[in-house]
Amino acid sequence: MKTTARKSSPANELSLELKYCERCGGLWLRPVGGGQIYCAACGLEMAELPPASTEPKNARVPGGLRWGEEDGDFEDWDEVEGVDLDAAGGVA
Repeated sequence: MKTTARKSSPANELSLELKYCERCGGLWLRPVGGGQIYCAACGLEMAELPPASTEPKNARVPGGLRWGEEDGDFEDWDEVEGVDLDAAGGVA
């Protein structure tokens, strides 16, 4: 029986890329274009977690004054008696 050495053909090659796990930061190899973002160990742990909720939450911003909004009667620091803004002498 005669044996011949096979030349590698593109059909027999597997291309891999270096990927870091987005959970633990470990490095591993995945097929090029693969969609895995976790290493095998973290993938198993993430699969045990319940799925993320897709229901919209009724998020509310707390009331009150916001930066840049008027806060009533206050006009300028110059009108406040006893406050010397230059007292620091240039020290920040």
